Amino acid sequence: MELDRLNKNTKWAESERLEVKQLMDYSTFKSYGHKSTNKPPDGYKRITLHMVYAVKHDGRHKSRIVAGGHLTDTPVESVYSGVVSLRGVRLVIFLAELNGLEVYQTDVGNAYLEAYTKEKVYVVGGPELGHLEGHILVIVKALYGLK
Repeated sequence: MELDRLNKNTKWAESERLEVKQLMDYSTFKSYGHKSTNKPPDGYKRITLHMVYAVKHDGRHKSRIVAGGHLTDTPVESVYSGVVSLRGVRLVIFLAELNGLEVYQTDVGNAYLEAYTKEKVYVVGGPELGHLEGHILVIVKALYGLK
């Protein structure tokens, strides 16, 4: 990768490898074979993927594969992403204090990859997906960018 070569390190390549490994570990794609010998399933729409890069506030390099969700129709049901409100946090802390309970917090890494997608979309794997380059891949788990 050009940025790593210029910076004389491998931070971006490592972050890309980690992102792809996580997508594979969570079985995000279902392969229908190489595009030269197979066709995508009927009723599925082809979209694109691209890599987004960010340097986190703590200096970590983060790569994310993002789906071209702007190419898919907005679902009929409302688009919703669960986020806790300040009021909800205060209520939990209040109830914990009343009942003498301890409160813990956590961050679930890649939690979005646990969700299955209802959209009928596929991609053709690019070089970042290694051995799946050129394969028809149906997206079965949520990705950033999908609606």
